[in-house]
Amino acid sequence: MKTFLQILSALLLFLVTACSSSYVVSSSNGDTSVDEFNEFTAGKEAEITLIDQSVITATNINLSADSLHWFNPETKLKTGVAKSEIREVQFTDWGLGGLEGAGFGFLSGGTVGVLLIAGAAAVGSELDDSAYSKSFVGIGVVGALIGFTIGAIIGHTNEYEFENTEK
Repeated sequence: MKTFLQILSALLLFLVTACSSSYVVSSSNGDTSVDEFNEFTAGKEAEITLIDQSVITATNINLSADSLHWFNPETKLKTGVAKSEIREVQFTDWGLGGLEGAGFGFLSGGTVGVLLIAGAAAVGSELDDSAYSKSFVGIGVVGALIGFTIGAIIGHTNEYEFENTEK
């Protein structure tokens, strides 16, 4: 049981750190452009973090060459600030987080299943050849259910950082 909890803890840590994507928004080649940003944001809710660390929930986000505009569902007002005032914009996709968690959980659970069967075989238990695959799939499904739940709670974060020359 201790090993299972260690593996589950490692999976949780991995999910928290691995289920995110970061992009830099600037006018440089190779970075995310204004058009790419606007295409991604269409119809999504986000959290905007300003340079002063204040966080704003926003929808209908639109980036122009020098400013960011959005609708604030709390105040019911359309608002905007200069691009130099934006630190980052984060979008969270709970469905994608659940799918990623299910994948990681299936592989982790399946690995635990194979290790359990290998341990049983090492102590002399008589097992047929299909025991490994049955254990991989069976415990993998349990891992996928656990991983999906954790991943859906944490979500997959897409983070757009703004390259500002003014600090």
